[in-house]
Amino acid sequence: MSSNDPNQPDDQSTPGQPYNPYGGVPPQPPAQGGNPYGQPDPTQPAPYGQPQQFGYPPAGGYAPVQPPTERPQSLKLAFWLILAAGVVSAISAWLFERTQFLTNVIRSEWSLFESEFRSQVESDPSMANNPEIQRLLDNPDLFIDTIAATITGFVVVSTIVSLVLYFLVGFFVGRGVNPMRIIATILAGFSLVGMLATIPSVALYANAADTSMLVLTYVASVLLGVAGVVFSWLRPSSQYIAQRKAARMAGYR
Repeated sequence: MSSNDPNQPDDQSTPGQPYNPYGGVPPQPPAQGGNPYGQPDPTQPAPYGQPQQFGYPPAGGYAPVQPPTERPQSLKLAFWLILAAGVVSAISAWLFERTQFLTNVIRSEWSLFESEFRSQVESDPSMANNPEIQRLLDNPDLFIDTIAATITGFVVVSTIVSLVLYFLVGFFVGRGVNPMRIIATILAGFSLVGMLATIPSVALYANAADTSMLVLTYVASVLLGVAGVVFSWLRPSSQYIAQRKAARMAGYR
């Protein structure tokens, strides 16, 4: 019996090569470290000029930081509420001057005010020898009218400065600037304390017909500012500010 396989072709395979029943070039084993499944091996460098792609995130496992694209509605409302607080505060200051509230305070406490002022005049020789000051002290109505004119000029200047400050605070809070948000919070706390002290004074020294109007406008200006600060601390606002800070630390401006 022949030892040759009847299914094997007459030409024998090259010695040292495995038997290939299908003929042709026998399959070659994968190279050392290669991928037998035909997929790119992430441990091997990519050919020149071709990008190397991986199926996992960048180093550290975190996606790149991106700056927030749009401000939340809560920060937009914070800006408008703080700006409205500035406008109402200006109206309130004008009403206080229009109703001569501070003049009424001086007139009601004239005896105490005159005594304090005379002691200052007597302690300062230049004021004691000033005939104009003596004339004002001898004529309380003239003295109060002079103070009222000074108060009017002060109110006009302070109102303009106050409006500018309210706008700047509201603008930067609405843009998500965290230090300005902290400053606005402190100012809102001071305004609440001032409101608790001002309301009893208005009730005591203002004319009865003007008390309600003065109290309402003053309280409205304070509460609008506080509401704007509250909106700036809501979760969407805080998340936006945190994302904006992270983006700046990553190099975005």
